[in-house]
Amino acid sequence: MSAPDALDLPSDGFKQFVELQAKYAESASAMKSLRQRVQQREHDRARATLTTRELTALDDCEGARLFKPLGRSFVLEDKGALVEALEATSAAATEEIEKAMARREHLSKALSDAETNLRELMNGNEALAKELQARGVI
Repeated sequence: MSAPDALDLPSDGFKQFVELQAKYAESASAMKSLRQRVQQREHDRARATLTTRELTALDDCEGARLFKPLGRSFVLEDKGALVEALEATSAAATEEIEKAMARREHLSKALSDAETNLRELMNGNEALAKELQARGVI
């Protein structure tokens, strides 16, 4: 039996680095997901607003038949019900965007904290830097 190499057992600094790196990656992934969700809700809100605007312009056409998409088919629907559903969709999207913006602030702070902690850990800790290089992390 040979004595274990110094690289076999990670130091406390390395463990802390791995934890901080995982926290940073998790926050970055959550931020990306949040951005995509906000973008989709903005798209939904814009589509609902434009469709509502076009439906209100149909006041001249009293006999116009309006259809609501339902899966791959369309169902005849009353204009008032369509406008109401579109306004509800727009309001729900706006509410979700506002909640996402509050969450974004929290995630942004967590992301910057993790980045700052990683920098502080790396600065002035040459032993950790050497261990990370030896392990092929940096």
